[in-house]
Amino acid sequence: MSRTAQQQRHRHRHHHRRRATGPRRRFLAVLVLLAGSGLLTLGGSTPAWAADTTQYAGDTTRGLGVAVPFEGLTDQNGNPVPISGAVGVDLVLGSTQQPYLPCQNYNRATGTGDTYVNACQERGSYATYTRFATGKGLMFPHGYFMGDSQPDLVHGGTLNTSWGSRTAGLSFEFYPQLDRDPEFVHSRFYIDAFGHHANGWTYSAWVGRIKLATLNDPGTARVGGRLTDGGRAPAKDRVKFLIFGGNAESSSGYPISSFAVFTSSGASTWDSGAMYAGPQRITVTDTATNRECVIDLKGISGRNNTLDLDLSQPGFGAPGAVCH
Repeated sequence: MSRTAQQQRHRHRHHHRRRATGPRRRFLAVLVLLAGSGLLTLGGSTPAWAADTTQYAGDTTRGLGVAVPFEGLTDQNGNPVPISGAVGVDLVLGSTQQPYLPCQNYNRATGTGDTYVNACQERGSYATYTRFATGKGLMFPHGYFMGDSQPDLVHGGTLNTSWGSRTAGLSFEFYPQLDRDPEFVHSRFYIDAFGHHANGWTYSAWVGRIKLATLNDPGTARVGGRLTDGGRAPAKDRVKFLIFGGNAESSSGYPISSFAVFTSSGASTWDSGAMYAGPQRITVTDTATNRECVIDLKGISGRNNTLDLDLSQPGFGAPGAVCH
């Protein structure tokens, strides 16, 4: 973000991992720099609904809106992907340093939020959430476009949001199909510069395609270990994990990173699943006590990285953890 510090959100998951299908709410809302990686990620606890789209001026030179030359996903050899999945896109207004995410400004209890929240494909989460079938990972063959008007997904008709002219950034996040979620790296990238005018749109840098990766591929990593509370396994869903980091590149050389969002399974162990190798920021939240610790790993690679956590210990037992 990620992109992007914000408050944790509810998600639907398969067992303890985050789903790739169906609406859900997520962590996230302020862009911060992940130390050592040069990449922007999301994390923290600042609410994302302190403003409204109408408070942000647009750039009238952008024409129809902004576009990102990103086609989608392939396997490691450039062939069609062997799984289904989805790509969620966060819309950021304001700036990368002071972001506002209009689609996360939504109160599910009252059905109210941002003036244009009904244009969000996932109210309370992503602006768009595009699913693809097995072999159909190139879901944006002509690029991704954010225009100035969107369908009203609640009442019908059109909403003139001016989101295209108001866009400060777009964050793309990939989710693999549910039953294979832990196997594949959850890729993500962030765009906050649009300067090339063509065909009535204003384009970002070329992103191209992203190759799906598993732990069998070079440049990947995983981390895990014991997860206990004074020797006992914590309850299912008691502990929340949010991981951002890693270093990789798209087909054009654009920098990409990875993320993982999941909760404790009820077992006395935890596992990040596949990630890109490199520095990682791990946020661990004990929902029973509301204690939260941030753990920075300077750089990891391969499968055999261990981080044991004990909720009863300072810093959850992790050296160098910063907690509140």
